[in-house]
Amino acid sequence: MLETTTHELMYKQDLQLTVAIKIAVLDTGFAYTNSEDKRALRPYYQRIKKFANFIEGGSDAEARTDPTGHGTAVAVQVLRVSLKAVLYICRVVSPGSGPDKSAVEKAIRKAAAKPDKGNPDGGGWGVDIINMSFGWPYHHEGVRQAINFARQNGVHLFAATSNDGLLGPPNDILYPARSESVIAVDAADGHGEHAKSAPSSTSQHSRGSRFSAPGLGITSPNRKDIWEGSSFACPIVAGVAALILEFVRQSPLNKSASVQNYVQEMPAMLALLRSMSSEKGPDGLKFLTPWKLIGIWFGGG
Repeated sequence: MLETTTHELMYKQDLQLTVAIKIAVLDTGFAYTNSEDKRALRPYYQRIKKFANFIEGGSDAEARTDPTGHGTAVAVQVLRVSLKAVLYICRVVSPGSGPDKSAVEKAIRKAAAKPDKGNPDGGGWGVDIINMSFGWPYHHEGVRQAINFARQNGVHLFAATSNDGLLGPPNDILYPARSESVIAVDAADGHGEHAKSAPSSTSQHSRGSRFSAPGLGITSPNRKDIWEGSSFACPIVAGVAALILEFVRQSPLNKSASVQNYVQEMPAMLALLRSMSSEKGPDGLKFLTPWKLIGIWFGGG
């Protein structure tokens, strides 16, 4: 439904965007070194604006590698949903280890800061959206402050909840997904049924800002692996948020400063995502069905 209906409505006429939606993907990197990856991923690679490695002692060239394939699969999901978005690939996870919290903090700040030609390093990238398909059990103060900085700059942040079901850590929704300033994403199947690996539906963490999207049977063009989990649902929701921003950046809405300021606010984004969600089951979990609202926007519903 996403590609056949949402894309048909959104892209039936060429979008006139003066500035593309910028999305930072914080993950393991993006595979683009060998000939096989280049053949499979070229259409996606052409929409990547920057590769950066935020792990201490690493080089930016390492962000063009992805031994696990996780970051590549995540990036591909974003680009499949939003056909006009551009990506900033941030390596914050090394093979065989979890996310480097210091690297995550630095990546968020670089992505969210505004460009500054007077700054020797050019300032930040001024992204609109940050995707974080990872998490850890407990709060981290440096990352919290970076998230607050991003929100002050109008950046929307999305993070995966957990893949441990009811067997996870005491805080069943991982950090940063359970931050009040981050939109949390669960995995579901293609019919909106909550995945067995998803955390408790009764969790109070992120209850008001928690959505689900397909996260089972996910593929990436450069590998035969089948991916599953909230890591791959998260970029789909981030991509839908990009579709919302694409819509409001078209004429005549792009001429309204109040509209542009409004969609940068988290309550506004949450309200829009809720309006394009369907609740399934007694818990009222919100499964994204964006074609419903987008159809109304374009007179198709």
